[in-house]
Amino acid sequence: MVNEKPNTLLKSIVLAASWLMLSPLFLILDGRWKLLPKWLRIVLFIASPMMLFVIVMVPISCYFHYWGYWYPRHHFVKPKVVENITGVRLPKYKVVEYEQGERYFNGDYSDSFTLEFKEMPNTDFYDELDKCFRQSDNATISDSTVYRWSKIWGNGIEPPEGELESGDYEFSIRIERGSKTFHIDMIRW
Repeated sequence: MVNEKPNTLLKSIVLAASWLMLSPLFLILDGRWKLLPKWLRIVLFIASPMMLFVIVMVPISCYFHYWGYWYPRHHFVKPKVVENITGVRLPKYKVVEYEQGERYFNGDYSDSFTLEFKEMPNTDFYDELDKCFRQSDNATISDSTVYRWSKIWGNGIEPPEGELESGDYEFSIRIERGSKTFHIDMIRW
């Protein structure tokens, strides 16, 4: 009669998971359950610190590789930031297209966004744009249908109110009356 150990599959799964996470836990569990031969335990014990190194390094390398996608990409299209810069509260919108410009070693970048209103803005919104943009030195309205607003800050020019990055920036927004999409361009130099 063969000496069978109950729940061997479950114990093996727990053992493999513990080996991936913590090599001391692997040694304790395998020493108690005696599932693997001694030579295989030694090989896995040597390989487990390397696996821990991989488990730690993958998220860190992903963070640095995708950092340019996470931070600058959507910072200047957040509704609160756009409102702080332009002084106009926009209806709800989402990013539908993102074009990443060149990235430079010193952190300079240029981004271009195409955004889409969730619902078509009503005439009250465009009347508010008319009022705000006509009072602003940074805005132009062409043919009463295209609203352009741009602002440059840095090099002694104070940034708009609100929590914005320090640096030299050029922010521009273009909204066309009757269109569901609008554009934001952002340059940092």
